[in-house]
Amino acid sequence: MKKNAWVILAALSTLLILTGCSSNSSEHKSSASSKAELVKSSSSKKKHSEKEKTTSSKKESSTSSVSSEESSSSSTQSSEDLGEDRGGYVTTPEAMRGTWYSYFNGNMDKLVVSEYEMTFTYNLGKEESTRHIILYKNLVNKSLDNNASETEKESKKDWYSGWYEDYNGIKFLRIRGMFEQGPGDHFSTHEEEINGQKVPLVLYGFGANDATDLVYYPSEDLAKQQSDVKYGDIDYKF
Repeated sequence: MKKNAWVILAALSTLLILTGCSSNSSEHKSSASSKAELVKSSSSKKKHSEKEKTTSSKKESSTSSVSSEESSSSSTQSSEDLGEDRGGYVTTPEAMRGTWYSYFNGNMDKLVVSEYEMTFTYNLGKEESTRHIILYKNLVNKSLDNNASETEKESKKDWYSGWYEDYNGIKFLRIRGMFEQGPGDHFSTHEEEINGQKVPLVLYGFGANDATDLVYYPSEDLAKQQSDVKYGDIDYKF
């Protein structure tokens, strides 16, 4: 009888142990499954967040690109559409751009040339005066316009027409103020050998012909040194 009881108890113990193991295994699987779901959910959220960031970045990039194009377009329009039938700028020859000096009758004059502007400074170091020039393509000359007010003349005194002409194979840049009569002034680039070196020059004149009134040099020293020199290949007015 006792033997049977021990057998029954042993069987019950074994059953309880197996049941416990099965329960632990099930709980372990459930826990692992939950963790996997959490990892999967976290990964999905991360991917979704990254996708939103990428989309947002693309939108910002697109907006920035459009803004940049609009700004560029606006800049182009402002430089080309100048209003009042000016027709845009006339550009100077690259070889003419820079600072130049001419010495005549004891006075030093300076000429500064940029892409579409010129500035004369007369009588350097003395009673200086300046003349500023902005070159436009299609200015209507108003020298005979009796309706032009003094206010308009003053506000547009820097406005000059600019165009190119060829004389004897030389390309001249001609200019004339909006309220000036006559053929205007002319400029051309030139080169001479001075002290064994090729030196660039700017030739300046006024009037209908292509004759030179003043020679501009790249430095004050050269302008003084060469002030009385006449070059054989330059057509001087005086």
